[in-house]
Amino acid sequence: MESDYLTMESEEVRELLAMIDRAEETLQLAAANYQPLIGSERYLTGEEVCEYLHISPRTLQTLRDTRQIPFVAISGRNILYPESAIREMLTKNYKPTYHPQ
Repeated sequence: MESDYLTMESEEVRELLAMIDRAEETLQLAAANYQPLIGSERYLTGEEVCEYLHISPRTLQTLRDTRQIPFVAISGRNILYPESAIREMLTKNYKPTYHPQ
């Protein structure tokens, strides 16, 4: 007579545990990459801006000093950059490729 009990060795239990593990990994990844919106605006850290623009931290500092890039200073040391303003700056400074005919 076959047992109707579920054990840790049951195929159904192993599949369920595997699904739970995948869901946990997905949630951990989402939590690690989560950036809350502040007033419907997403803000980037200096490290994220450097990676996004492929520039060094020193170049980012120069852009800040010359007011070429918008930023918000919080408590003097924490500096954030509005993502929409970064995109706007890129659009404004975009130079199309010249294609002679």
